[in-house]
Amino acid sequence: MKPILALSLLLTTSASLAAPGPWKGTVTMYVQDYTPNYPGQKVPLKAFQQLADAYQKANPGIQIKFSATPVPDNDTMVRVKAAAGELFDIYWAQVTSLNSTLPKGVATDLAPYFKQPNPYIPGNKAWQDVMNKTVLAETTAPGGAVYALSGDQVAYTVFYNKDLFKKAGLTKEPSTWPELLAAARKLKAAGIVPMHAVPAYPWWSHHFMTDLYSKDYAKLTGYDGAPGQSPFDEAVAIQRGLLTPKDPRFLSWWPAFKQFTDTWPKDYLTADPAKNYDAFQDFVGGKEAMLYEGSYKAREMKDAGIKFPIGSFNFPQLSAAATPGATGAYTGNAYSGTGSFQYAVSTNRANKTMTPDKLAAVIDWMRYFGTPGNLQKIVAENGSYVPSWPGTKAQFAANFDSAALKQQISQPNRAIGVGNASPNLGWGDMQKIFGLYLSGNITLDQAKAQAQTVLDRAAQDYARKNKVDLSKVK
Repeated sequence: MKPILALSLLLTTSASLAAPGPWKGTVTMYVQDYTPNYPGQKVPLKAFQQLADAYQKANPGIQIKFSATPVPDNDTMVRVKAAAGELFDIYWAQVTSLNSTLPKGVATDLAPYFKQPNPYIPGNKAWQDVMNKTVLAETTAPGGAVYALSGDQVAYTVFYNKDLFKKAGLTKEPSTWPELLAAARKLKAAGIVPMHAVPAYPWWSHHFMTDLYSKDYAKLTGYDGAPGQSPFDEAVAIQRGLLTPKDPRFLSWWPAFKQFTDTWPKDYLTADPAKNYDAFQDFVGGKEAMLYEGSYKAREMKDAGIKFPIGSFNFPQLSAAATPGATGAYTGNAYSGTGSFQYAVSTNRANKTMTPDKLAAVIDWMRYFGTPGNLQKIVAENGSYVPSWPGTKAQFAANFDSAALKQQISQPNRAIGVGNASPNLGWGDMQKIFGLYLSGNITLDQAKAQAQTVLDRAAQDYARKNKVDLSKVK
């Protein structure tokens, strides 16, 4: 008996946990940014393949095959392949899509497996014990299903071109909102574009709202009894009139933010956030001084061969003088997104080859690579994301000053926002209203009225789809 199998038998009496079982064949995987030996990578990744090689050696007859085919639109890929019954055995997908917009039945509910021991973690009683409890709560679907193994996050920061800052006479990084506004105006006066982007509402709003609602954090995140703000928490708060434009805090930051975007070129203000790829190209080309983006851009900048020195600073501190209602709370890490270590397992409906025996083998392989140590190896090699499990550490691509990101992720995560109660609320409805206001097409009062309408609709949609009476929640 192989040592690892002996260990698993000591940890659990369930045969399904001890080994891949009798199934033999190929496990197909799409692992997004962690794909080993992906064509075009200047320094090909190896960590996932090395783990696969070790697993295959310990389990003859099982092969792990990584897909290296580009995927322009992941949700479309999942729908098309699932409809044909040909979806990958394990695949990357955003949890928000799995919980809402993707068809039901394309992903296996992993919650039961998370509650069982992982035989590849010595002494483990429940796999979920080594995971990030807040992330697990925030990614759980209504009803308790968990459709993805989530192990990393994106940290967001403001990258900046040190040469352009120096050219404009800026000698320090902004640490307060007034300092950021002053820097933007100084850059513009020097003939330098401060920032050229689509102002993504879900990103920026989390920073402001986490400060403005900091004293209500426990209330706004406590309705479901789990850590963090879930879509359920958000829907209840909307229904109860806690997250509403009728509260002066809700939109008090929009005029302050407009002062910032008034220094930007106007062509992106009402565009689709997907256009922010073009903004990245402007930054790479030295055509803009600042870029507010996720840590995943670190490796892209490295691969692009940027020659100018890059710095970064976290979201600046707010004050009541500049932003009415501000508390001065730390919000540098208030927005973080799921990264590339977000893996779902196909169902038999989405993948005709997924028999019960094969599923047992797929879950065993997922347990193997889903340990804190292996998560650390996979994430650190890429250098773009933050491993989110306790005891793991971030290592970013060494092409920029990452001190701000490391300082950010060392802080406890507290985040308040609005946008997840329904699939189209944040990136769709609120994004549109935000862009129209910043571009001068609607007034703040008009924005308040429109926002209230879409918020009410989102809470009603949540209640209807999940068959819950929000008014009866304690």
